[in-house]
Amino acid sequence: MVKKEEFGGMMAALVANMIFGFSFIFSKLALSVSQPLVILAVRFTFAFIFLNLLLLTGKIKISLKGKPKKRIFLMAICQPLLYFIFELYGLSLVSSALSGVIISLVPVAVMLLAVFFLKEKPTAIQVICTLLSIASVAAISVISNDNSKNYFWGIIMLVLAVACAAVFNLLSRSESENFNPFERTYAMFLIGFIGFNILGFVSLKGEYIPELLRAVSNIKFIAAILYLSIASSVLAFLLYNYSTSKISAVQSSSFSNIITVVTVMAGVVFLKEKFTFVEYLLCLIIILGVWGVNVFTNKKTA
Repeated sequence: MVKKEEFGGMMAALVANMIFGFSFIFSKLALSVSQPLVILAVRFTFAFIFLNLLLLTGKIKISLKGKPKKRIFLMAICQPLLYFIFELYGLSLVSSALSGVIISLVPVAVMLLAVFFLKEKPTAIQVICTLLSIASVAAISVISNDNSKNYFWGIIMLVLAVACAAVFNLLSRSESENFNPFERTYAMFLIGFIGFNILGFVSLKGEYIPELLRAVSNIKFIAAILYLSIASSVLAFLLYNYSTSKISAVQSSSFSNIITVVTVMAGVVFLKEKFTFVEYLLCLIIILGVWGVNVFTNKKTA
């Protein structure tokens, strides 16, 4: 029987990944106005400002004094900074089909690392359910293949993105003993705010400020950024960091494949994209796989 605390962690991970799933619509909207690095810089600037406004209310507090900070900042460097950079450039060099397959390997990477570093050993059924979900994600990705060429460095970039996501999951789980969800999220957006603005400034040079001002003066861009920064960044990562303190790293990472289901459904509903019976069936298998990972847990390490 699932404990109330574990159920809360599962629901938090589910809602977080559902929010991530809808973010692609708003990312497309933002990309129609500006370029990726500018979007990331504005997104994490808005998110960091919003977190500080929450702090000013006095209802939420952070306390980092006397706590081991190296791991939490390593976590923040992995996600969002390095993950988004590797994913961004990887997606530009690899077809959507292959990128979907590679990114879906995050739960497997987490599962392997969790065994060695967190001593969270998955059950045989959890392994089977994870592989079923990944196989379904891979199948959907192949069906929706855009026939783009796949470049070696693009594959390497996406593999590095998977590694960063896996390390983030493990560190968020292990550091839940020292830092609450808000403190972990704050560290993430502090690094994201600094890192993406520096990258944007260095990459675009003299064009960075004009491009930034042009983007934020567009109502369509602001609407997209509000979702990406407040919902898909602050709220989603707060929920996800909460989930890693209540359930195992294997369980929380398994929900990442729900993103594919939500993205596909959102495309059908909002963008009127075509969807076959086979794809619906594959989405059902993904959901059943995630359910299996979270129900058939190893009670010794849960």
